[in-house]
Amino acid sequence: MTSGMLFALAISALVVAVLIGLVRRQRNAGARAKDGDPATAAQWTEGETTRLLSSAELPGLYLLRPRFLSKAESVVYLLIKAAFPRHDIFARVRLADVLQVKIGPQGMERLRAFRKIANQHVGFVVCDRDMTIVAIVDSKEPEQVQNPREQKLEIIKQRCLQAAQVKYLCVYPPTLPELV
Repeated sequence: MTSGMLFALAISALVVAVLIGLVRRQRNAGARAKDGDPATAAQWTEGETTRLLSSAELPGLYLLRPRFLSKAESVVYLLIKAAFPRHDIFARVRLADVLQVKIGPQGMERLRAFRKIANQHVGFVVCDRDMTIVAIVDSKEPEQVQNPREQKLEIIKQRCLQAAQVKYLCVYPPTLPELV
């Protein structure tokens, strides 16, 4: 046998092996789908997304809130706006959008530091025209002041903002003067 014939025989054996592999993969696809194959997970995720999208289209499932800010928050907003007329004020901002975990902690330590701030919010962020944060103002409702869990979260928030060296003010609206 010449080397050309051996090469042709090797190529044909390779083609046969690939075809057999493809046929086996197709036969076993149904069995693997039941076992948690990644392709099945992608199909489930796609199906779940489609289900969520279809349920979001139901009329009357969502309602517009009657007010964006509560009455107490509106009073604080107007006071901040009057005090800083040339600044931009943003309401209900996630603490994670204001702070970032400094470079240094890695892995789980960094994740833990981020989780402390990920789901917490601040009432108002005051920025100058360059979008540099000037101060952060919170308004506390009476029920938030009495709730022990809220008190602990407030202490964590204060410590994080203190570490970031940002001006932080917490206002209790019932002690503010009434706007006419």
